[in-house]
Amino acid sequence: ARRARAHARASSSSASASADVAALKKDLLAAVAASRKPGADPSATKRAILDATDALESIADDVPFLDVSGRWSLVYSTSDASSALGPLQAVLDDDAFQKLVDTLYKTFFTFLPSLAGSAETGARGVANQQMVDIENGRVVNVVDVELAFGGAVRVGVMGTIEAKDPDAREVVVTFTDWEIGPAPGLSDGGAGEQPRVRLPLPRPKGALKNTFCDETLRISRGGRGGVFITSRVD
Repeated sequence: ARRARAHARASSSSASASADVAALKKDLLAAVAASRKPGADPSATKRAILDATDALESIADDVPFLDVSGRWSLVYSTSDASSALGPLQAVLDDDAFQKLVDTLYKTFFTFLPSLAGSAETGARGVANQQMVDIENGRVVNVVDVELAFGGAVRVGVMGTIEAKDPDAREVVVTFTDWEIGPAPGLSDGGAGEQPRVRLPLPRPKGALKNTFCDETLRISRGGRGGVFITSRVD
């Protein structure tokens, strides 16, 4: 009888935690949606998003931490949208960031905000995705940008990813190469893969802490304080 009561209490506690997570995720996504409305106060909406993020992280230990591997779509980044390189600067140390700037500035500058989630890309449509494969140590960041003057491009930054613990709550990413070319299905009328340019990077390295990860949402914090919210893509 005592065992049955203990099991019932554990089940009730688990159900309560799941309900809390669902409610807090709803609050977080509502805060993100509010930040995108015309006329929204950037400072106030950012504060609301960070408060909702903190609330969700505060109960992260009460629910299972699920597999970080998979395909993720960027929902929000706290990095300064006024600086095209701000999002990556939030992750990389100063030396690694400067190496990345020196390598990418002339060709890649326009597309870095959309890669890291800035809303101010100068493009009609932007799709950001990240593919994480912890087992094989690979990560790919991809952005498809539909340009305002016509056409579309796909920009990618590839690298290695190393988990520092069994759950990959903390990872180290090393950017190894990047590529740019037409975005499949946008600029080629769906005709298929088009020629692309791929070049190496000077292997800048950054650290990320995954503070929350369930079946639909992941919260990550960069080594320089950036907060990144991604949703899992089926």
